[in-house]
Amino acid sequence: DPEFTSGIDRDHCTFSSMGTNPYFPLLPGMVLELEGVDQDDEGEDVEVSATITVLSQTEVIDGVVTRVLREEEFEDGEIIEISHNFFAVCRETGDVWYFGEDVDIYEDGEVVSHDGAWRAGVDGAQAGIQMPGSPMVGARFFQEIAPGVAEDRSEIISLDEMVTVPAGTFENVLEAFDTTPLNPEDGDQKLFAPGIGLIVDEALELVEVTFPPCMPDATTHCLNGGRFRVTAEWERPNGTDGDANAILASSDAGEFWFFNPNNTELLVKVLDGCGTQFNSFWVFAAGLTNVDVTITVTDTESLETRVYENPLGTDFEPVLDTQAFATCP
Repeated sequence: DPEFTSGIDRDHCTFSSMGTNPYFPLLPGMVLELEGVDQDDEGEDVEVSATITVLSQTEVIDGVVTRVLREEEFEDGEIIEISHNFFAVCRETGDVWYFGEDVDIYEDGEVVSHDGAWRAGVDGAQAGIQMPGSPMVGARFFQEIAPGVAEDRSEIISLDEMVTVPAGTFENVLEAFDTTPLNPEDGDQKLFAPGIGLIVDEALELVEVTFPPCMPDATTHCLNGGRFRVTAEWERPNGTDGDANAILASSDAGEFWFFNPNNTELLVKVLDGCGTQFNSFWVFAAGLTNVDVTITVTDTESLETRVYENPLGTDFEPVLDTQAFATCP
């Protein structure tokens, strides 16, 4: 069998704290609820559950702005672990990188240890690959590279499973098998559904998924931590028109192309200016075009909308709206 890939060069990546990897979407506000029945050390049945939440929070780990994903685990309704995991997406490949986790282990409602905690860049730890952007059967890779602390690794077994769980039936499910050299006898089957993420983790099965109010797609950016929905439309002098195509999103900014995917026409960003004298969210935009452009920005919390238009035949005038949304907390 091939070795598990480690020591991957990340210098080719431009990282984003948001992303739409089909098997591991990083969309703030997305929540997965999983439940099941497992056995404890005495062989007794216990009800287990987990809540996985993609937070609006980011954190810089080893020089990279990562998205924080909180995982809460319960046995018979009592919390046993809370972890805050740090992920970022390579924009060039779609790979989701894992930069570490903070761990709180609980007993009787009290934190008793932080076993398994690690951060890339500390004590020789390195970021690993959580989920490839283009997964292939047989791919083997380290997810955690923290020697002696956390060394989870994964192998992709299948990409075409059909799986039914309480939340529904899913096709083209990715099956992975996770192991660790720290405990070679242990293994963990995981199943991931396109557009959802984790649906089975051993005894745990997905029972409910909550989608964020803004879902990025081919024509939509979700900016500033996913709060603001941004779309654009264009019209040529001959009357042809269309929706702008959304590409290369980061947390706060996104690009659009109109006529050719190799030719970016528009950049829009939404910034948090709530701590400034303006006390508002800002909208900035720049274009490399003179066609008619209509940009629509919606705050999914307040449902307020701002529309910005560049007239046909006019060189695009930059948008510098520092009072766009007076909807600060």
